[in-house]
Amino acid sequence: MKINFIKKGLVKRLATGLIVILLTVLCFFSVRNKISRVEIDFLDVGQGDASLLKLPNNKIVLIDGGPDNLVLRRLGENLPFYKRKIDLIILSHFHDDHLIGLIEIIRRYEVGSIIYMRGMESSGIFQTFLKEAKERKINLVSLENEANIKYSEKCLLKILNPLVLGVKEDNNNSLITKIDCSPLSALFTGDSNYKVEEALLKTGQVWSAKILKASHHGSKTANSELFLRSVNPDILVISVGASNRFGHPSAEILERVRQLGIKIKRTDFEGTIEIYGSQ
Repeated sequence: MKINFIKKGLVKRLATGLIVILLTVLCFFSVRNKISRVEIDFLDVGQGDASLLKLPNNKIVLIDGGPDNLVLRRLGENLPFYKRKIDLIILSHFHDDHLIGLIEIIRRYEVGSIIYMRGMESSGIFQTFLKEAKERKINLVSLENEANIKYSEKCLLKILNPLVLGVKEDNNNSLITKIDCSPLSALFTGDSNYKVEEALLKTGQVWSAKILKASHHGSKTANSELFLRSVNPDILVISVGASNRFGHPSAEILERVRQLGIKIKRTDFEGTIEIYGSQ
C-alpha cells in the first residue's frame, strides 16, 4: 500500500508539473499573439458586408454587420467563446446590407465605440440602431472628416468621410477605412462609387494596400482600372451573396481584375475569408 501511495503521489506531482508547463506555454503564445498577431476575416454574411479585424493587443474592430443576424453566427465561429467585447464598430453607411446585423450585435456584445458617417442620421433603421446604442451608453462618433487610431507602433487605422473630399452626398457614399499593420494592409471602401475613388486619388495620399475589399460587392459603378492600379492589391476580396439578384460581382470588373493580375477571393465561393499577418 505504501508503494502505491508513493506512486500516486509521484503521478500527481508529474501531472501538476505538466499542467504548469502547458499553462506557461499557452501564456507565452497568448502574450506573443496579443502583441503581434493581425488577422482580417471577411465574414460570409450573404449579400452584404461584415469584416472582422483582430489587431495587436487583442483589439477587435468590426466594419459593418451584414443584412441580418447571420453575422452573430460568423462572430461565434471567428472569435473565442469568451470574447464578448468589440472595441470599435465602423458603420460604413446606412444601407440595410451593412447595418441590420449590427443591431443585435450591440445587444449581445459589449461595444466600446461606434463610428459612423455624419449625415446618415435621417435613415429610419439607423435611428433604431442609434437608440439601442444610446441605451447601452456606447461611445458614438459622428465622423465629419477623418480619424486616425494607433493600435501599436506599426498598426494604424485611418477612417475618412468622403464628404471632406468635396464629393457630393450620395446614397452609396461610405466611410473609407484603411488598416495598415505592417506587413498586412487593407482598404475598405464600402459602397463608394467612381466619384469617391477619383477624389481619393486626387488627395495625393497613399492608398496602396495588399488587400482591397471590392467596392459595392464588385459592382461596375466602382472598382475603376485607375483605382485598382493605384491601390495595387495582391488580393481583391468580394463580399457577395450566391446568385444574388443584383448580378454582383460584375463580369466586367472580374475580367478587369484578372487582366491586372490580382487574385480574386469571394465569400459566395469560399465562405468566410481569413487573412493573417504578424508584425
